[in-house]
Amino acid sequence: MSAPRKVDPDTLAALVDQGLTTPQIAERLHVSQSTIARHRAALGISAPRLLLTPERLATIAAMLDDGLPFREIQRTEGADMETLRKYFPGRQWTRQQTIEHVAAVRPIYRRIRRAERHAALGRTWGNAA
Repeated sequence: MSAPRKVDPDTLAALVDQGLTTPQIAERLHVSQSTIARHRAALGISAPRLLLTPERLATIAAMLDDGLPFREIQRTEGADMETLRKYFPGRQWTRQQTIEHVAAVRPIYRRIRRAERHAALGRTWGNAA
């Protein structure tokens, strides 16, 4: 396990002052989001709360209407899982829907990984040698 990367407190404070979000700061400093959250807590710089404005609620509702699972909405919108359950009860995927989705996308992911391995080796699909 590698040692955690150092984050300069002054740099972190400057990036927070610029209005960057935790994911943006983490990407810029090449560390994980949890590292940034840990350093923010140590410095007493809390992350701003993302308010569920009517516009955000409408966006999330549209995402649910399009069939996205709570996990994807959590990743993209930053909404807490408990908040999603509170505002959209009964809209979470069932276990069976999750199983069906995984079964449907698994072959696609396998093809993507195989193509990436071939590309890394300089092969093309017709040239497996």
